[in-house]
Amino acid sequence: MAENPMYSRHRLAQRLRRGREEAELTQQQVAESFGWSPSKVIRIESGAKPVSVPDAMVLMTKYGIAGDEADRFVELARAARQPSWYAGYKAIMSPEFEAFLAYEESASIVRDFARNVIPGLLQTEEYTEALMESFGVAEDESRMRVELRMKRQKVLDTSAQFFYILDEAALRRQVGSATTMQQQYEVLVAANERPNVTVKFVPFKVGVYPLFRSPYTIFEFPDSDDLVAYLEKPETEELLSEKTPRSGRQSPSDYLDAFWRVEHSLALDISEGDWL
Repeated sequence: MAENPMYSRHRLAQRLRRGREEAELTQQQVAESFGWSPSKVIRIESGAKPVSVPDAMVLMTKYGIAGDEADRFVELARAARQPSWYAGYKAIMSPEFEAFLAYEESASIVRDFARNVIPGLLQTEEYTEALMESFGVAEDESRMRVELRMKRQKVLDTSAQFFYILDEAALRRQVGSATTMQQQYEVLVAANERPNVTVKFVPFKVGVYPLFRSPYTIFEFPDSDDLVAYLEKPETEELLSEKTPRSGRQSPSDYLDAFWRVEHSLALDISEGDWL
């Protein structure tokens, strides 16, 4: 799978920002040297907009980035301007979920805690359809959401590692018919047999455990020490980065610690449940 355009854009933005800092230049100085507005440099370094290949090249030259590294980042600039495969589904996605998809297919490790329903990458088509119906989603939107969810599942065929922890409630709650649930259980057990997928569950008897109240996903990336956490709440979605901590808030590493403790001390292998 080719690198996601949004993730390419953010990687390039981070490298250009680091290059400017290593060159000991301010954003204002860079803007003035090219006759740009300061806001253009800010947008480039935030990854808010894809940078053009010519702009990327002149910036790398100014920062002393050359040779093979410069060639790699020119390719990133080109890749960042390509449409993502899910561009046709923008009408049903929030900006946070669009970023989630970019992280999902760019990460080397994905850890997902599901409290109420089966995670999207592990859902059967029938389960997703029943879920959309129960949420009262309009028919056209429901069709798009089901299509998007099924296409997302191709990421399981990559070399990335996926770790899932499901609260028992997500497994016991019936979505659709009994047959739908039976098929869903079979898919979960089969997914757990993949070499790059681990599926566990936390039984009710465990009681309360760390950070169990809301679903969350943690992303780790190749060649990066950043962690990103996606939090799914009843009325909102939120993305947290380890490199941009928020005062008084839990960080992605806090979620990673909680996931690790639950995975290794409380969760059981999905095959140990009486689902089938």
